[in-house]
Amino acid sequence: MAGVMGCKCVEHGWSLCRRQNVMCILIWTISTLALVHCSVTGVDMNCASVRYTYQEKGITPGQVPKDPLRGEHLRICSQELTCCTQEMEHQLSTHSRMEFDRAVRDSLEKPGSMLRVRARKFDDFFKTLLTTSKREFHDMFKKTYGIIYEQNSYVFTDLYEELERYYAKGQVDLAEALDNFFNTLYQKMFTVLNAQYRFDDTYLRCVGEHMSALKPFGDVPAKLSVQLRRAFVATRTFAQALSKASDVVSNMAKIPPSPECLRALTKMSGCPACTGLPELKACNNYCINVMKGCLAHHTELNTEWNNFIDALDKVIDRLEGPFNIEIVVNPINIKISEAIMNFQENGQDVSQKVFQGCGKPQLGRRRRRDTTELDFEVGQFHDAPEGDGTTLESLVGDVRIKVNDTRNFWTNLPYQICNDDQVAASPAKDDSCWNGEKKARYLLQITKDGFTNQRGNPEVNVDVNRESSLLNEQVFLLRTLTSQLKNAYIGRDVEWIDNEDSSYGSGSGSGDGGSDDSDENIEGSGGNGDYSSGRGQGGSGKHKPDNNNMDNNLYIHHGPNGTAGGPSAKLPRVSVNRALATYLLPIVVMWFGGLFSEWL
Repeated sequence: MAGVMGCKCVEHGWSLCRRQNVMCILIWTISTLALVHCSVTGVDMNCASVRYTYQEKGITPGQVPKDPLRGEHLRICSQELTCCTQEMEHQLSTHSRMEFDRAVRDSLEKPGSMLRVRARKFDDFFKTLLTTSKREFHDMFKKTYGIIYEQNSYVFTDLYEELERYYAKGQVDLAEALDNFFNTLYQKMFTVLNAQYRFDDTYLRCVGEHMSALKPFGDVPAKLSVQLRRAFVATRTFAQALSKASDVVSNMAKIPPSPECLRALTKMSGCPACTGLPELKACNNYCINVMKGCLAHHTELNTEWNNFIDALDKVIDRLEGPFNIEIVVNPINIKISEAIMNFQENGQDVSQKVFQGCGKPQLGRRRRRDTTELDFEVGQFHDAPEGDGTTLESLVGDVRIKVNDTRNFWTNLPYQICNDDQVAASPAKDDSCWNGEKKARYLLQITKDGFTNQRGNPEVNVDVNRESSLLNEQVFLLRTLTSQLKNAYIGRDVEWIDNEDSSYGSGSGSGDGGSDDSDENIEGSGGNGDYSSGRGQGGSGKHKPDNNNMDNNLYIHHGPNGTAGGPSAKLPRVSVNRALATYLLPIVVMWFGGLFSEWL
């Protein structure tokens, strides 16, 4: 009777040495002191009753001993009385590793998927935007310039191919591509406007050498080059940054746990079953210490990750403002048409100056038009896919919110994993959880964040001198992306290595040698332009009169908060005379076309 009462006391927590794997001595007082001996074997540990729980951990009931054993054979769990064999401990260790890998993988999948999905959405948006621009360009120029455009359409398709190639590969000098385009267009137009003459390659090279001095297209080439280069560089850098950052997250899931970590994981999630408490979860603070030790290398990425977010955030400011790719790409046809009109207005003066510099060309023989010359390829202008109403502002605004939510993600990762009730008990149950030895409160302090602080981790012996090559690669990649984003932010070119060869870019900004890349000259930058000052001073949305000549009168409509309005953004400002010329131009071109056909 005394033994039964003594064991009842044990169950109610009146024990001095509950669940000790020896005979426990319980002080029992009713009217007098009595010495009661109870067998822990019969009361606290029953291996048969916990067999079913082992199946979830990959252990068959037949492997579980019928009665508790002495645990001298165990390497991690308690060597006192146990329900585990050496093989079972090994299997529990394997299961603990699998659970850890799953928890890390699931936690990293959220930000990784977020970045991948938004990179894909942005990529689809940009490709649709460029395809639409190509289609509208072709329709406008075919209607306006007719057969002259059709015979020379490859000049324009080549330009779009260069823009597409830059976005896809990055190995295109945009300034050079635009220079080549306008130089080719200049020579083509010169021969059309002077169709009565015959020009050989030598003469046309001389014509090209006079372009920079004569400026036949006015200032459109210089302005359009700056706009396209800045917008395309920022757009591609932004898209690449999202994609490569998702790769960083995926790669961090591949860092294997150390042997010390595996030992701590087994002790935390495997050993409770060996002591007859298979359903008991680790105390929350105990779990956090274990995870901090196991994820010591992961937390080393936190500073670089936050720097990356800051740089991405600043580029979003540019994409919402002066580097808005929608505002730049949509009116390409209008800008190039404006350049052509500039040439037509000054064509006679330009021709006479070329004749003075290169000599009077010889008259050509009149011949009938060869109908084979009318064959041209416009198949490259594919129909634009239907848009879904998505705007650049909505896309980058969503990215800004979601990416900023991942700030300090890597130092928060241990807490996030331990907040899963499948991994650890809630903080509210800190008196009825596994503390690494028994069911009791975990009394040790949580280790501070940071790799070096883990040398004092009480649960995982972290070698702070051991480096991870995989971690170093991700740190380097993040630093590269941050450098590229900073260059894109201030309007500099970003050098890239072909994506098929490497995931990394050089991160160096070559600039274009002009003062237009200075931050204070970027219209609508939204503040004092100080990169280190956060997001500037809110963005007044005011335009700088001194820089109006830099944006080719491409004004951006700003709302009350200074951000660019997508569909409401104003198109280039055109004078009344120029507007009339746009409508009358088909008549002029028809006249030129008729004159041209007389000389063919």
